[in-house]
Amino acid sequence: MTDTFEYATRPGSTGLSILSFAGLSALTVFLWQISPGYVLLLMVPALLMCLWQITRVPTYGIRMTGSTWNIMGGQDDLAIPTAQIAYLRVVERGANRRIGLMLEDGTEVVLPLECLPDPYDLIREATNRGIPVRQQA
Repeated sequence: MTDTFEYATRPGSTGLSILSFAGLSALTVFLWQISPGYVLLLMVPALLMCLWQITRVPTYGIRMTGSTWNIMGGQDDLAIPTAQIAYLRVVERGANRRIGLMLEDGTEVVLPLECLPDPYDLIREATNRGIPVRQQA
């Protein structure tokens, strides 16, 4: 077991985003020769929006160390000390899954599913760090 477990993901496809930006750029160059006003009015804002979306895609994930669990939920990043975690709670009801951290004070921090690895990897890493796991079906 390593001291740090990290899982990070970014939604969407970077290659597809770059391809769409390149396509919009080629269309902008072609339309500039026909109608520069149209390009300035519609295509330049579309290019800027596409570029903004490529650069601002949030990173989701989880990072576990011996002392803290960092949950990266896009704009909502949490740092939870490991000493405050009572247990990891996994609730599976059919296709619905809910995973949360129960803290010592009784509050539950629900983990966003898009920032989590495979549940079996998460359970393995939690038990390796001495955090009990409770599953409910």
